[in-house]
Amino acid sequence: MSEAVPIIEIENLSVTFGEYGDERRAVDGVSFSVNRGETFGLVGESGSGKSTILRAVTGLVANEASVLRVAGADIRKTRGKDFYRKVQMVFQDPYEALHPRHTVWRQLMEPARIQKLQGAEARGHAALDAVGLSRSLLWRYPHQLSGGQRQRVAIARALMSEPDILLLDEPTSALDVSVQAEILNLLCDLQDERGLTYLMVTHDLGVVAHMCRRTAVMQAGIIVETLSVDALVNGGATQEYTKRLIAASEAYGEDPRDLVQVLA
Repeated sequence: MSEAVPIIEIENLSVTFGEYGDERRAVDGVSFSVNRGETFGLVGESGSGKSTILRAVTGLVANEASVLRVAGADIRKTRGKDFYRKVQMVFQDPYEALHPRHTVWRQLMEPARIQKLQGAEARGHAALDAVGLSRSLLWRYPHQLSGGQRQRVAIARALMSEPDILLLDEPTSALDVSVQAEILNLLCDLQDERGLTYLMVTHDLGVVAHMCRRTAVMQAGIIVETLSVDALVNGGATQEYTKRLIAASEAYGEDPRDLVQVLA
């Protein structure tokens, strides 16, 4: 087995919102690493700080960290053009993530224009092919697409720069269950084909079990436990909060062991 090589390294990451005595620590001293080619999950209830970590990595929120590196580059202060080529984000709601008055083709050409990518037209066609969308959809607008098609467009747009890392912020939670399975399987296929690394935020333990190799369980801005997905699925959790999270999922019929079979 090849040696694990960290591509995302985070130590003592903190994010604080508010000021002048009205401060709230949304992320409090979080540390973890993600190896090249793996899918690492951040799971927890709403408000636990999962999505804020993704925004800290991209620089969308101010943060402090002892170490914040992507592909060996220190990004605590600045992120160059190379960072935004290597790292792309797929958001929770594809309808909100796409411009309502731009066609599919214009959505794909926007990152090509901003990043001055060579061969933009060929890249656009290749990205559509990669996510299984017909080129007949090129001149449609987001409201003319289904939810699954919109998320495929969002993924295709993220692929335009041929990134190494995708930050996935609840990428299927706004979709129907059957469409969720299609998108998750698409992401798995793309990872296998392109060697992508995923940092995935979700509240769904079934998604974690299907996609991830390891996961960090978050509560109130801290990581309470990091464990392998095998341990998560097979009763290896050691922290009481993680056990309660699993029990709550099972109570709603979301046993990760069952969902792995459904999504396979």
